[in-house]
Amino acid sequence: MKKKFKCEIDCAACAAKVEEAIKKVEGVADCQVNFMTQKFTLVADEEGYEDTLQRAIKAGKHVEADFEVEV
Repeated sequence: MKKKFKCEIDCAACAAKVEEAIKKVEGVADCQVNFMTQKFTLVADEEGYEDTLQRAIKAGKHVEADFEVEV
């Protein structure tokens, strides 16, 4: 399942660090954090998607405290 969310990220370097951290989260097949469009795309299995999403957001916030996602 692939979903896009509006997000807030401060710079392109921060977006790259957050994306790298989220890709390491169990259950995440792929993700993109786009600084220019302020969009976060998460690809994960439909089963357990919400749990994976919350863990991905937590991982992103661990790397960059200002990372916010509108769910």
